[in-house]
Amino acid sequence: MAAYLQQGHGSWGLLEEEDIGVYKGLVLSPVNDSPDGVRNGLARLKEKRKELEVILDPQLYNPTIDKGRLNEWDYYSADFETADHSDASWWSARGREVVDNALQLGVDAVCSPALFPREFSDEYYQLIVEVADATCAYASKNNIETLLTAIICLKDLGNPARALQIASILSNTNCERIYLTFLSEDVQTREPLQDAAALPTAVHLVRLLSQHLRVHVAFCAHDLVLWKFAGATDISTGKFFNLRRFSPGRWRDDDSTGRQVAYWNEGPLVTLLRDQEVLRLDREHWFDERSFTSNPAGEQILSILRGGTGNPWQKLSWLQYLRWAYNTDKLLSDAGKAEKALEHWDGKWGEIRAKRILFTDRFNNGDHVRIWLNAVREGGVR
Repeated sequence: MAAYLQQGHGSWGLLEEEDIGVYKGLVLSPVNDSPDGVRNGLARLKEKRKELEVILDPQLYNPTIDKGRLNEWDYYSADFETADHSDASWWSARGREVVDNALQLGVDAVCSPALFPREFSDEYYQLIVEVADATCAYASKNNIETLLTAIICLKDLGNPARALQIASILSNTNCERIYLTFLSEDVQTREPLQDAAALPTAVHLVRLLSQHLRVHVAFCAHDLVLWKFAGATDISTGKFFNLRRFSPGRWRDDDSTGRQVAYWNEGPLVTLLRDQEVLRLDREHWFDERSFTSNPAGEQILSILRGGTGNPWQKLSWLQYLRWAYNTDKLLSDAGKAEKALEHWDGKWGEIRAKRILFTDRFNNGDHVRIWLNAVREGGVR
């Protein structure tokens, strides 16, 4: 069981912070960093973190949305936008180039290149398996691991039969690991996954895949509890809210003005809160018996808010969230613990309702916890 940092803009210093916990590794973001930037970042980081698995995700999902620095990487070919993206041999060539870039950087593993399809059909999943196997064959000769990249559209999982159909295709791979990303374009930044029809099937799918593969669910937020329940070995998450949700526009700024807003991570409610909401809870003595030993950034943030100084706490908010993700990944070592955690969180939302507290965002009412609880109970017995 391990947590990985999903790299984003300006994320390199985070793994040097003791307060985020002992993350096993990081997933590189070529959209944000050039090869030279990655090389320099890794050199600095490995002086302080000897045991660190580095995974190169080529991020070729949909570069017409935001190429960022992709065109500085050798595997981003000049014909990318005009090539036939249904051609497995073209993708296999990209896979070899990804491995070559990984060798130059000295990283441990690569995610197979994968397209962002118009339709998430069986043919799409067959194609990405073929590409991943070709990438794996080349990478294994160079002592580099390959993770099969699979993008799963949550909307498609409204049909319970899709779990078995997709799993039967993806598990027929030569790769031993899978890098699973759930697409949720209709879910806005900071909003939790609440598709009551799709989530039980998503849980079922991860359960099926984990019987054959080491499952790594990427771009997680608080929903990581679902995937830990289902048997995922690894999860990855990032400091920015749009890096905790997979969609083609996930590298964009958090709000319409491009301004980054600090949010408090309230673990017992598995949600994010605004500063005035935290102070409201504080007036209700919500934090009186809480120990911040396992997440010291929370105590520092609370001190700033109580002092009313207006001092910035953006970085502390990242550390607080990332430490929560690390702690929770470590805590939820089996399905029973994950379900009990959800039951506990549902009870804490009951306390909020009993206090007649309403948070600013209408979606922030605890409904997601009950949906998740139903998802693990239904998806866990299919």
